[in-house]
Amino acid sequence: MAKAMPYIQISRFAGSLALWFLLLAVFLPGIRSQAQIDVVGSLNRRHDLAIGAERQGRVLLRNAGEQDQMVRVYLTGYQTTADGYTRYTDPAQCPRSNAAWVHLSPAEQVIPARGTASFHYVIKVPEDKALQGTYWSMLMLHPEPMEAYQPPDSEAGKPKLGIRSITRIGIHLVTHIGQEGSRALRFVDRRLELGPQSAVLQLGMENSGEWYLSLEVWAELFDAQGLSIGRFPAGRHGLYPGNAITVPIDFSAVPPGAYQTLVVADNGDEHVFGASYSLEMPTREKNGPPAEQTQDGAE
Repeated sequence: MAKAMPYIQISRFAGSLALWFLLLAVFLPGIRSQAQIDVVGSLNRRHDLAIGAERQGRVLLRNAGEQDQMVRVYLTGYQTTADGYTRYTDPAQCPRSNAAWVHLSPAEQVIPARGTASFHYVIKVPEDKALQGTYWSMLMLHPEPMEAYQPPDSEAGKPKLGIRSITRIGIHLVTHIGQEGSRALRFVDRRLELGPQSAVLQLGMENSGEWYLSLEVWAELFDAQGLSIGRFPAGRHGLYPGNAITVPIDFSAVPPGAYQTLVVADNGDEHVFGASYSLEMPTREKNGPPAEQTQDGAE
């Protein structure tokens, strides 16, 4: 098996989020709500604050539907892992959560049909000189059916069984403190996934520093003569401290052969991270069965 070179530093809040939940077997009428709740403005709320500083903000909601809509608001943690999971946890389980610094008001309210309403928040950073870098939580807006506040519809004393889809909206509430603190990236895993006509390098990356990273990722392949055969972009990816993601890099157009791969993750500032791997691209038969997954196509 070919060995990967250790990552090198060669010397880029997160996008919108809508979470879909399907509530099954609830004792409510199976009638779809006509309410439609939208956030006016960004789903990313970033605040650059000093230790002990305070900032106020508001989230404006619009109900584009024909019915009044009850909405609750609360905070959760937000964590991503290299195996593809996103977890919305108790904020207390997140070492860099800012939820304890945030006061929300009100906890719930009715958004009138074709109307708007606001939730307000206040962030108060503690007087702790050890604080530095990025802290965050997810501000969840949870619409609830108005029917939930009414007696269930029933026939002959038996509640009806219904299915209802509800959309939660998550807003990234981020606090950046000071200028100090590390920006670091660790390449944690890689595997080459092969199909009959595809080859994708799945690259795991972990933010091992104290600041949020916004990384433009690409790979460049070099043949046995050291000549570049092209650059393969993998898009921009946001990554919180302590979180990890897996970035796919499409090598389907690469012909069989041995290559040296240079992976670059550019934060858009003086912090650029990279790693070098040996890659063996096997021959793939068209319309044949998918090849087994390998580690970098190595022996």
